[in-house]
Amino acid sequence: MANFIKIKAADVSHADQTSDLLIGDIVSVMQGLANGNGDANKFTIYSASGKSYLLTATAKGKEWANQVISACTANPGGVMSIVQNSTGVKITDVVVA
Repeated sequence: MANFIKIKAADVSHADQTSDLLIGDIVSVMQGLANGNGDANKFTIYSASGKSYLLTATAKGKEWANQVISACTANPGGVMSIVQNSTGVKITDVVVA
């Protein structure tokens, strides 16, 4: 199991995000909003510290969520796994709460 996932800056099309995105201690990943409502454009990552990361990827929230889940549950996993989406759809927004 990976301790961290990394999303490369090249896969994030957000003006303020110019470096890679590194998230650790992931305990939950789901398609949709932090309140549990499904949304085809969004996926949410929760960490052990209680932080939530709401990411937007137009019409590809499910695919991105599944890629993160695969990276987190890879066996054998490394300290860090890189998450990429094979469809080429980039993340357009990141909200940390």
